[in-house]
Amino acid sequence: MPGAALAAEYRRARDDYTSASEALVPILVRIALDSIDDVLPGAHELALDDRINEDWIPTLRIQRVTDADGRALLDLPFGHIDPLVEDIIDEVNTEYLDLLLDLTGDAYMGGRSIDRDDIEAS
Repeated sequence: MPGAALAAEYRRARDDYTSASEALVPILVRIALDSIDDVLPGAHELALDDRINEDWIPTLRIQRVTDADGRALLDLPFGHIDPLVEDIIDEVNTEYLDLLLDLTGDAYMGGRSIDRDDIEAS
């Protein structure tokens, strides 16, 4: 059985981790949106598809990008003519959305989207 000092150390570390995770989530959302906005100016909302991959790992993937008026800047089934757009979407999916899912559990599962309002609410 861990002693009182070790248990207290664990609680402090867990609290630090929780605080850092909570601070990181809105940053990840901003990075995701800003990265997409760099290649699709006016990007306001990223509609996400959540799936369990072949390794049973939950994933979030961008399916649609819209501007503040709801106009589609990208529909993934149609792709984009610029390979840079596809590269940035892949980077956001794997670098930022995967981490967002790791930090938030299933909070972004179930057909959610992320948008600029998520940043302002945090």
